[in-house]
Amino acid sequence: MPEAAPVINPLTVAAPAGLVKNSGAAGGKEIRLLAYVHLRNIHGSTGAGRVARQLTEHLARCSGVSLRILADPGDHARIIPLVGEPWNRYEYLFTESETTRQQAKWFLLDRPRAEKYWPEAQIVFCTAESYVPVKKARLVVTLHDAAYFEPDAHRQDKAFSRQRLKWRLLYGKLARKADLFHTVSQFSADRLAHFFPEIRSRLRVVPNAVTPHFFEPVTAAGEAYVKSLGLNDRPFVLVPGGLHFRKNAELILAAWPMLKGRFPDIVLAVVNHSNPAYIERTNEFGEDFRILGFVPDDGLRALYSAAQVVWFPSRYEGFGLPVVEAMACGAAVVTSRASSLPEVAGDAALLASPASPEDHVDSLGGLLEDSALRLELANRGKRRANLFTWESSATQLKGHFDLLV
Repeated sequence: MPEAAPVINPLTVAAPAGLVKNSGAAGGKEIRLLAYVHLRNIHGSTGAGRVARQLTEHLARCSGVSLRILADPGDHARIIPLVGEPWNRYEYLFTESETTRQQAKWFLLDRPRAEKYWPEAQIVFCTAESYVPVKKARLVVTLHDAAYFEPDAHRQDKAFSRQRLKWRLLYGKLARKADLFHTVSQFSADRLAHFFPEIRSRLRVVPNAVTPHFFEPVTAAGEAYVKSLGLNDRPFVLVPGGLHFRKNAELILAAWPMLKGRFPDIVLAVVNHSNPAYIERTNEFGEDFRILGFVPDDGLRALYSAAQVVWFPSRYEGFGLPVVEAMACGAAVVTSRASSLPEVAGDAALLASPASPEDHVDSLGGLLEDSALRLELANRGKRRANLFTWESSATQLKGHFDLLV
């Protein structure tokens, strides 16, 4: 059976030469923090949008943080009524242009600087890959991964080439301008330093975490959602990453007939956005291959909790939030022996080769056949997930801010 990964504690993992370990400092100095947030990404968010939302909310709760948010005014008018508390209580400053145009102005002109919006700002924090010019304030930027510079993380078509060029220009600018880079795993730090060695000494690893409600019991609405799908009394495997090249859709499509042949009653449920080309290819599999699209968190929590196994066979992840979210919900997890996933999963998941459908089917089959093993992994996973809290991550990040001012 494919092995579990070695245990790596995300709060104590050693930094490589040139990188500083997470301080974990609580409290500290009073920091005037201007957070640049793409508000359009925080509602109905997964991945980077979820990270930006949770980090901002938990930084706002840190002792010694005076927070203001820099944002697109159109996004504010549209999104804040949808997300409500606590975002409707924050103090906002607004850009002159919508997000894409404003980013272009900042990149090309280095104007207006952050101090125009808040002269007293000490730290300007871009909560995702973005650039805001500064005068005296210190600029900190979150870089999730180096995927667009890797040879095999994305399908290399025209869209990939355009995005890679955009990312190379942005990262080059940030390498010249930013004071500190936050990234979300040791793997990402190593790969970013490989492609941009000049930023190595400015990289700090603060892991992603589990949104608090994934630790809570399933709601009645969540139970009703699972029942509405007819999955409350069917064994199913949950794929939380959608069908995309980077999420290893080709392997999923190759593995599914083998898994279905071994377990005729099993259902596969795929959540989150999927590439239409892959969806079309699933038509031959019939109704037991379910494409559910985006699922709100109540429903997602219920799906994680009800699934026999959560399967996340991704080719490349800077972190891999679905792994720890599933663990928090008590699910047994199969994921890939690739990129950051062994670092995040520790000994609480089964790892399989990202290039071998047979390896994944063997891992899934072993769990489907062995309820004791599923329970053991579920218990390990809950303990593992408790290491990843946004309160801890925000406190660590605030400690790095303290050292800059």
